[in-house]
Amino acid sequence: MGDKTLNNILGYVNAVFNFLSRNHIIGYSNPLQSCEKVRIHEKELIYLTQEEVGVLFEDIRQKCINKHVYMITKICLATGARWGEIESRKDHHFKDNQVYLTYTKSKKNRVIPLDPDLFQEVKQHIQNKGEFTNSQEAFRRALLRCGVRTIRGQASHVLRHTFASHFMMNGGNIRVLQTILGHSDIKMTVKYAKFSKDHLTDAVRLNPLNKMDTSWTHQEN
Repeated sequence: MGDKTLNNILGYVNAVFNFLSRNHIIGYSNPLQSCEKVRIHEKELIYLTQEEVGVLFEDIRQKCINKHVYMITKICLATGARWGEIESRKDHHFKDNQVYLTYTKSKKNRVIPLDPDLFQEVKQHIQNKGEFTNSQEAFRRALLRCGVRTIRGQASHVLRHTFASHFMMNGGNIRVLQTILGHSDIKMTVKYAKFSKDHLTDAVRLNPLNKMDTSWTHQEN
Protein backbone atom coordinates (compact mmCIF):
# COMPACT_ATOMS: atom_id res chain seq x y z
CA MET A 1 0.00 0.00 0.00
CA GLY A 2 1.51 3.32 -1.07
CA ASP A 3 1.95 6.42 1.07
CA LYS A 4 -0.66 8.36 -0.90
CA THR A 5 -3.21 5.58 -0.33
CA LEU A 6 -2.44 5.60 3.40
CA ASN A 7 -2.99 9.37 3.50
CA ASN A 8 -6.30 8.99 1.67
CA ILE A 9 -7.48 6.31 4.11
CA LEU A 10 -6.48 8.49 7.06
CA GLY A 11 -8.48 11.35 5.58
CA TYR A 12 -11.56 9.16 5.11
CA VAL A 13 -11.41 7.70 8.65
CA ASN A 14 -10.87 11.18 10.11
CA ALA A 15 -13.95 12.41 8.28
CA VAL A 16 -16.04 9.56 9.73
CA PHE A 17 -14.89 10.18 13.31
CA ASN A 18 -15.41 13.94 12.95
CA PHE A 19 -18.93 13.35 11.67
CA LEU A 20 -19.77 10.95 14.51
CA SER A 21 -18.37 13.31 17.14
CA ARG A 22 -19.98 16.43 15.64
CA ASN A 23 -23.41 14.76 15.63
CA HIS A 24 -22.99 13.36 19.17
CA ILE A 25 -23.17 9.76 17.94
CA ILE A 26 -20.02 9.03 19.93
CA GLY A 27 -19.15 10.59 23.26
CA TYR A 28 -15.48 11.21 22.57
CA SER A 29 -13.43 13.28 20.18
CA ASN A 30 -11.72 11.98 17.07
CA PRO A 31 -8.89 9.70 18.32
CA LEU A 32 -6.97 10.22 15.08
CA GLN A 33 -7.02 14.01 15.03
CA SER A 34 -3.36 14.23 16.07
CA CYS A 35 -2.17 11.72 13.46
CA GLU A 36 -0.05 13.33 10.76
CA LYS A 37 -0.09 12.32 7.14
CA VAL A 38 2.90 10.57 5.61
CA ARG A 39 5.16 13.00 3.80
CA ILE A 40 5.45 12.06 0.15
CA HIS A 41 7.77 13.23 -2.58
CA GLU A 42 6.40 15.85 -4.95
CA LYS A 43 5.79 14.34 -8.38
CA GLU A 44 7.75 15.57 -11.37
CA LEU A 45 5.67 18.07 -13.31
CA ILE A 46 5.79 17.47 -17.06
CA TYR A 47 4.58 20.03 -19.57
CA LEU A 48 4.77 20.27 -23.35
CA THR A 49 6.91 22.77 -25.21
CA GLN A 50 5.48 24.69 -28.17
CA GLU A 51 7.29 22.28 -30.49
CA GLU A 52 5.85 19.24 -28.72
CA VAL A 53 2.35 20.70 -28.90
CA GLY A 54 2.83 21.07 -32.65
CA VAL A 55 3.99 17.45 -32.97
CA LEU A 56 1.02 16.26 -30.93
CA PHE A 57 -1.50 18.18 -33.03
CA GLU A 58 0.05 16.88 -36.24
CA ASP A 59 -0.24 13.29 -35.01
CA ILE A 60 -3.86 13.80 -33.96
CA ARG A 61 -4.77 15.34 -37.34
CA GLN A 62 -3.11 12.60 -39.37
CA LYS A 63 -3.60 9.43 -37.34
CA CYS A 64 -6.41 9.88 -34.82
CA ILE A 65 -9.70 8.27 -35.82
CA ASN A 66 -11.68 9.73 -32.93
CA LYS A 67 -13.42 12.86 -34.21
CA HIS A 68 -13.34 14.78 -30.92
CA VAL A 69 -9.74 14.43 -29.71
CA TYR A 70 -8.38 17.40 -31.64
CA MET A 71 -11.04 19.82 -30.42
CA ILE A 72 -10.96 18.68 -26.79
CA THR A 73 -7.16 18.96 -26.80
CA LYS A 74 -7.37 22.53 -28.12
CA ILE A 75 -9.88 23.57 -25.47
CA CYS A 76 -7.84 22.00 -22.65
CA LEU A 77 -4.70 23.83 -23.79
CA ALA A 78 -6.64 27.09 -24.08
CA THR A 79 -8.33 26.90 -20.67
CA GLY A 80 -6.33 24.65 -18.35
CA ALA A 81 -9.47 22.61 -17.73
CA ARG A 82 -9.28 18.91 -16.96
CA TRP A 83 -10.00 16.53 -19.84
CA GLY A 84 -13.13 15.20 -18.15
CA GLU A 85 -14.42 18.71 -17.52
CA ILE A 86 -14.36 19.48 -21.25
CA GLU A 87 -15.33 16.04 -22.51
CA SER A 88 -18.58 16.25 -20.53
CA ARG A 89 -19.57 19.66 -21.92
CA LYS A 90 -22.68 19.96 -24.04
CA ASP A 91 -23.51 22.60 -26.63
CA HIS A 92 -25.31 24.80 -24.08
CA HIS A 93 -22.19 24.97 -21.91
CA PHE A 94 -20.51 27.05 -24.62
CA LYS A 95 -22.02 30.53 -24.77
CA ASP A 96 -20.95 34.18 -24.91
CA ASN A 97 -17.37 33.19 -25.86
CA GLN A 98 -17.05 31.23 -22.62
CA VAL A 99 -17.13 27.64 -21.43
CA TYR A 100 -19.15 26.89 -18.32
CA LEU A 101 -17.70 24.13 -16.13
CA THR A 102 -20.01 22.35 -13.69
CA TYR A 103 -19.68 19.29 -11.43
CA THR A 104 -15.96 19.99 -11.10
CA LYS A 105 -13.47 18.27 -8.81
CA SER A 106 -13.60 21.24 -6.41
CA LYS A 107 -17.43 21.10 -6.40
CA LYS A 108 -17.46 24.74 -7.56
CA ASN A 109 -18.61 25.96 -10.98
CA ARG A 110 -16.15 27.88 -13.14
CA VAL A 111 -16.50 30.06 -16.22
CA ILE A 112 -13.46 30.41 -18.49
CA PRO A 113 -13.32 32.75 -21.50
CA LEU A 114 -12.43 31.44 -24.95
CA ASP A 115 -10.86 33.24 -27.87
CA PRO A 116 -13.78 34.19 -30.17
CA ASP A 117 -12.29 32.25 -33.08
CA LEU A 118 -11.89 29.12 -30.94
CA PHE A 119 -15.42 29.57 -29.58
CA GLN A 120 -16.83 29.62 -33.11
CA GLU A 121 -14.71 26.60 -34.02
CA VAL A 122 -16.11 24.67 -31.04
CA LYS A 123 -19.73 25.55 -31.89
CA GLN A 124 -19.17 24.55 -35.52
CA HIS A 125 -17.55 21.28 -34.44
CA ILE A 126 -20.52 20.35 -32.24
CA GLN A 127 -22.95 21.27 -35.00
CA ASN A 128 -21.12 19.17 -37.59
CA LYS A 129 -19.84 16.24 -35.52
CA GLY A 130 -22.08 16.14 -32.49
CA GLU A 131 -21.35 16.66 -28.81
CA PHE A 132 -18.22 15.20 -27.26
CA THR A 133 -17.95 11.51 -26.39
CA ASN A 134 -15.37 9.48 -24.46
CA SER A 135 -12.08 10.32 -26.18
CA GLN A 136 -9.40 10.09 -23.48
CA GLU A 137 -7.98 6.73 -24.54
CA ALA A 138 -7.55 7.97 -28.11
CA PHE A 139 -5.62 10.94 -26.73
CA ARG A 140 -3.35 8.65 -24.70
CA ARG A 141 -2.53 6.67 -27.84
CA ALA A 142 -1.66 9.89 -29.66
CA LEU A 143 0.75 10.82 -26.85
CA LEU A 144 2.46 7.44 -27.12
CA ARG A 145 2.74 7.63 -30.90
CA CYS A 146 4.36 11.05 -30.99
CA GLY A 147 6.91 10.12 -28.31
CA VAL A 148 6.15 12.96 -25.89
CA ARG A 149 7.51 12.13 -22.44
CA THR A 150 4.86 11.89 -19.76
CA ILE A 151 4.56 10.66 -16.19
CA ARG A 152 2.43 7.64 -15.37
CA GLY A 153 -1.03 8.79 -14.39
CA GLN A 154 -0.62 12.23 -15.96
CA ALA A 155 -1.66 11.43 -19.57
CA SER A 156 -4.32 14.01 -20.45
CA HIS A 157 -3.40 16.01 -17.33
CA VAL A 158 -0.25 17.06 -19.17
CA LEU A 159 -2.44 19.54 -21.06
CA ARG A 160 -3.49 21.21 -17.80
CA HIS A 161 0.15 21.36 -16.67
CA THR A 162 1.12 22.79 -20.07
CA PHE A 163 -1.47 25.56 -19.84
CA ALA A 164 -0.43 26.52 -16.31
CA SER A 165 3.31 26.39 -17.04
CA HIS A 166 3.07 28.55 -20.16
CA PHE A 167 0.66 30.91 -18.38
CA MET A 168 3.33 31.65 -15.78
CA MET A 169 6.21 31.73 -18.28
CA ASN A 170 4.30 34.36 -20.26
CA GLY A 171 3.90 36.63 -17.23
CA GLY A 172 0.61 35.42 -15.76
CA ASN A 173 -0.49 36.15 -12.20
CA ILE A 174 -0.48 33.22 -9.77
CA ARG A 175 -3.77 34.32 -8.15
CA VAL A 176 -5.48 34.54 -11.53
CA LEU A 177 -4.13 31.08 -12.38
CA GLN A 178 -5.59 29.74 -9.12
CA THR A 179 -9.02 31.00 -10.16
CA ILE A 180 -8.75 29.60 -13.69
CA LEU A 181 -7.66 26.17 -12.47
CA GLY A 182 -10.27 26.14 -9.72
CA HIS A 183 -7.83 25.44 -6.89
CA SER A 184 -9.39 26.01 -3.47
CA ASP A 185 -5.96 26.48 -1.89
CA ILE A 186 -3.16 28.62 -3.37
CA LYS A 187 -0.71 25.92 -2.21
CA MET A 188 -2.00 23.77 -5.07
CA THR A 189 -1.14 26.50 -7.57
CA VAL A 190 2.23 27.61 -6.21
CA LYS A 191 3.98 24.65 -7.83
CA TYR A 192 3.64 26.53 -11.14
CA ALA A 193 5.28 29.70 -9.79
CA LYS A 194 8.72 28.34 -10.64
CA PHE A 195 7.92 28.78 -14.33
CA SER A 196 7.64 32.54 -13.95
CA LYS A 197 10.57 34.42 -15.48
CA ASP A 198 10.92 36.38 -12.24
CA HIS A 199 10.76 33.36 -9.96
CA LEU A 200 13.67 33.39 -7.49
CA THR A 201 15.58 36.02 -9.49
CA ASP A 202 16.25 37.68 -6.14
CA ALA A 203 18.73 34.85 -5.59
CA VAL A 204 20.93 36.61 -8.15
CA ARG A 205 20.17 40.16 -7.07
CA LEU A 206 20.43 39.70 -3.32
CA ASN A 207 23.18 37.16 -2.84
CA PRO A 208 26.31 38.38 -0.95
CA LEU A 209 28.59 38.21 -3.98
CA ASN A 210 26.44 40.64 -5.95
CA LYS A 211 27.59 43.61 -3.85
CA MET A 212 31.24 42.66 -3.74
CA ASP A 213 34.20 43.09 -6.01
CA THR A 214 34.24 39.61 -7.49
CA SER A 215 37.32 40.01 -9.64
CA TRP A 216 39.07 37.56 -7.36
CA THR A 217 36.66 34.83 -8.48
CA HIS A 218 38.11 35.01 -12.00
CA GLN A 219 41.76 34.77 -10.98
CA GLU A 220 43.55 31.68 -12.10
CA ASN A 221 45.35 29.55 -9.55
